[in-house]
Amino acid sequence: MLGIRSLLSAPTRLSSTSMLGNGSLITNSRGIINLYNLSNPTSSRFITSSTQINNNNNSNNNSNNNNKYNITLNGRKSFSTAAAAPAPAVNNNIEKTVSEHFEHNAILTPGATFTVPVISLTTKHSVDNVVLLKSIFNTPLRVDLLHRVVRWQRAKAMQGTHYAQNMGDIDRTNKKPMSQKGNGRARQGTNHAIQMRGGARAFPPKPRDHSFSLPKKVRALALKVALSTKLAQNKLVIVDSLQLGSHRTKELEALLPEVWGRSLLVDSDIAANLSLAAFNLKHIDLLPQRGINVYSILQKDTLVLTKEAVELIQKRLSE
Repeated sequence: MLGIRSLLSAPTRLSSTSMLGNGSLITNSRGIINLYNLSNPTSSRFITSSTQINNNNNSNNNSNNNNKYNITLNGRKSFSTAAAAPAPAVNNNIEKTVSEHFEHNAILTPGATFTVPVISLTTKHSVDNVVLLKSIFNTPLRVDLLHRVVRWQRAKAMQGTHYAQNMGDIDRTNKKPMSQKGNGRARQGTNHAIQMRGGARAFPPKPRDHSFSLPKKVRALALKVALSTKLAQNKLVIVDSLQLGSHRTKELEALLPEVWGRSLLVDSDIAANLSLAAFNLKHIDLLPQRGINVYSILQKDTLVLTKEAVELIQKRLSE
């Protein structure tokens, strides 16, 4: 994996917020439809359940108290205000941050497949369509599987070269450093014991393999969940090609919109010009389609796939 540094510091401290990003509100961990509502940033931010505003019109109150309201949140009376705050305006227009051509309602159509437009990397306009399988790109959210696979990947990436000496590893004299009695100090039998300065360590770390096995079906399902999550969050872009005419970094950086943020570019095979152009871009990672993995997908903001890479990934995951 290229450029993997900062998703988590310890495999056991992974949470859904660190994997899915701040601001994600998932009401049902197994309902992918609820995840699709995240594309509208205002659809769930200003909605408060069980909120009741009761008008406290009392004939004994004067005209200054006619506008007082008792606000009850979840059955608990919280405060009174002199005037009801105006309800925030809810914008029903979906904020199109990545692909302005993708319609989320397309995935809700009946059938085993749905169509997603393919955009041009240079013009950002739709040039073609690609058929996606719902069995791969409409998988219910499973944070537990994402957590298991990320821990598996990070454990497998550990070198395991840690080493410290125990008593048997130290090649030093075993001569008694001082007499048993008469010097007023504690008795010692060797000068490289664990309590001595520069001595051995008790139960020191030894080189070992930190990897563990994980079923193939679990890994495949977690990859489907990661792809579906990016699509549901409107952070999956399918382009026609990633072929560049030059190896200059400036030209590649001009083709990538700023709204994409940290991006993972996936192609069937990484061309030489693309590899050289993206070498000095810290926010860009490159992977061939055979190397796509859950950790790299969740680490980046936007996932950019070529049409050819999508077809090969679907063929591999549907077998």
